[in-house]
Amino acid sequence: MSILDIVLLVLFIFAGFNGYRKGFIGQAAGLAGLILGIWGAIHFSDFTAKLLAEHLSLTSQYLPLIAFAITFAALVVAVHFVGLLAENIIKLAFLGLANSILGVIFGVLKTALILSVILLLLGKVSDRVRIIPDNFGENSLFYGPIERLAPSIFPYLNFDEIKSTIEETFKPKPN
Repeated sequence: MSILDIVLLVLFIFAGFNGYRKGFIGQAAGLAGLILGIWGAIHFSDFTAKLLAEHLSLTSQYLPLIAFAITFAALVVAVHFVGLLAENIIKLAFLGLANSILGVIFGVLKTALILSVILLLLGKVSDRVRIIPDNFGENSLFYGPIERLAPSIFPYLNFDEIKSTIEETFKPKPN
């Protein structure tokens, strides 16, 4: 077991503990809140900006940013409260232990997916700019499976296109 495996194992233990503490509903609500918050803020911040401009007479150049932040925060808080309501219903149905166990699984899988994307991107960037050594994951038990996780879950993502975009970004500029 390499140092990388130990670091990854510590991250997974932390994710599992956090998942147990928050439960599946809390973990899922947090992720859904983030995704819906970003999506909703992109699509509805214009509406919020109009309301702010009309009712509060705001005309600042920062109005779009303020509207985006308010819309994002409102959606995240709303999803959080829906998650709390669902969690209380789960507790009333005496499914708290199942919620906690599923929270461990969800937390570890979510962390593995995030680490997979990070390792994948670091590997792609490292082809051009030496961020990590070539033998970085060589003796690791977890590196290979984790690195392959994101492409196997998201086969519709074109990682070659992402790689070429990164390569184009880090291509040396002619003088």
